[in-house]
Amino acid sequence: MAATAADAAVWTAGKRRLPLLLGLIGLAAAFTLPAAAASADYQPTERFFVNDFAGVISSSDAEEIYALGAELQEKTGAQVVAVTVPTTGGEDIRQYGLDLGRDWGIGQKDEDNGVLLLLATEDRQVSIEVGYGLEGALNDAKTGRILDTYATPDFAEGAYSSGMRKAYRALINEVYIEYGLDPVDDDYVPVSPEEEGGGQTVLAVLPFVLFLALFAFTMVRSRTRGGPPFIFFGGPRGGPGGFGGGGFGGGGGGFHGGGGSFGGGGSSRGF
Repeated sequence: MAATAADAAVWTAGKRRLPLLLGLIGLAAAFTLPAAAASADYQPTERFFVNDFAGVISSSDAEEIYALGAELQEKTGAQVVAVTVPTTGGEDIRQYGLDLGRDWGIGQKDEDNGVLLLLATEDRQVSIEVGYGLEGALNDAKTGRILDTYATPDFAEGAYSSGMRKAYRALINEVYIEYGLDPVDDDYVPVSPEEEGGGQTVLAVLPFVLFLALFAFTMVRSRTRGGPPFIFFGGPRGGPGGFGGGGFGGGGGGFHGGGGSFGGGGSSRGF
């Protein structure tokens, strides 16, 4: 009888906690799960390194960006991709960029050496997203300074084409330096890597919140039902889940995503 009463108490406590746990899971998932509709709006063009869906990059700047990106990939394997869109449709530009970078597979699968420069003209927002493999070379402070120095001054005056070209060249130079090669501009001064204050970004913290919420839910479930904990991750036949995957497009341009992954490194600015 005592055991039955104890089990009933545990079951009641578990039922009371369940709505709170489900709420935490939903809140975390709302910020961390990819928004498929966002990046699905666009697929990479045949000229993979420059994708001007907002129609603001001049033909000469587009040619320069493409040539720089193609040469960088041939020499290092890294991919720096420039994208303009009219709007993210109300979605945070950082999350939009992460989803797009992962869906396009920017960077090489085994090196995660991709960089995305994303401009949303109507939203007046710009961001840089950095693959796992280049986060040391392009930390949040450095990408923020690149935007402040090369992009937003031009964007504030409506000069989107020149701002994209200048910021893209800065990113190309930084990646060459990371690989021990000379930058394309002889007079280029590397951006300081000094960290800005403020700690981790929300995108970096929320996956841990989701994990803790899921873990707590499994513990309550196992105690209330008496069975083994529910497994949220892949079974023994499949490895742990990851972002990225195969690249899209490329076509006549001869380039496409290599399956690289992004983890939340980068910066964004309004103008």
